[in-house]
Amino acid sequence: MNTQPDILCKLNGIVKHYPILGGVLKRETGKVSVLNGIDYEIERGSITGLVGESGCGKSTLAKLLLKLEDPTAGEMIFDGRVVKKLSGSNRKQFYRQVQMVFQDPYSSLNPRMKIKNIIGEMIRIQGVGWEEEVDRVRSILRQVELDSDVLERYPHEFSGGQRQRIAIARALIVRPKLLIADEPVSALDLSLQAKTLTLLKGLKEQFDLTIFLISHDLKKVAKFCDRVAVMYLGRIVESMPGDRLLNHAEHPYTRALINSIPSGDPSKRKARNKVIKGEVPSPINLPSGCAFHSRCEKRLPKCDKSIPQLKQTSEADHQLACFLMDE
Repeated sequence: MNTQPDILCKLNGIVKHYPILGGVLKRETGKVSVLNGIDYEIERGSITGLVGESGCGKSTLAKLLLKLEDPTAGEMIFDGRVVKKLSGSNRKQFYRQVQMVFQDPYSSLNPRMKIKNIIGEMIRIQGVGWEEEVDRVRSILRQVELDSDVLERYPHEFSGGQRQRIAIARALIVRPKLLIADEPVSALDLSLQAKTLTLLKGLKEQFDLTIFLISHDLKKVAKFCDRVAVMYLGRIVESMPGDRLLNHAEHPYTRALINSIPSGDPSKRKARNKVIKGEVPSPINLPSGCAFHSRCEKRLPKCDKSIPQLKQTSEADHQLACFLMDE
């Protein structure tokens, strides 16, 4: 019996550097190292979360998954095909199969277009007829819990939660295989955040989706996601099932993020609210060894010389990039 997971997207050694140009001739004088060797697999039908501090490379990774940018090195394999080698109709098909929901639903919708055109445009370019377009737009609106009377209205006439559902409808009308959600609820108030995430979870089952969720909120990611990857300075440092994240994380950086979560229990505040010491190293001048070693209270002598690789721990489905697991 085959127990191997069905992998939709596989990242092999993904590196992304941006050159720093200087002088009259605009020659490369340095580089900004945003992603520094990402090896990761996104299982088909799963909800995978990605967490980390601002500037760690989460949004850049999303752009590479969408093929809005190309990696400096490494390759992405999507649904069994190397994305870099796709051309013609296969390339167009890839762009339909990977869609994104952005953080700010207002800025991601054209304010001069009616909702029927914002959503319908996605399938109109595929050559569908007008009647089929309208039927499909009405259908997708019902599935995101909006009435069809919104068709003739403009984005500014809706609340933030409604606009985000319109953005979700626009992404799903082309029936993608992978939906990337970059902080999809951070611009919404608390009452709408849980409702939107619950809606996404239901749509995942209806559309047979794989969701890649980028977020800062560890509590929501732990509750919503099947798996969670933790990123620090362009590297995945820990990966584990979402329901084990808050209580069983082992990497010092992951534990520090968890300890920084505000607590409503006064007796736990002193123990939990520990600030990570030091500053995040500059991506222009990366430190040698483990990028977190200068801020880590548990660092070992070899941490400033060697880079720990993401390895399987003794626990099932738990990978860790830390020399502490060898002790």
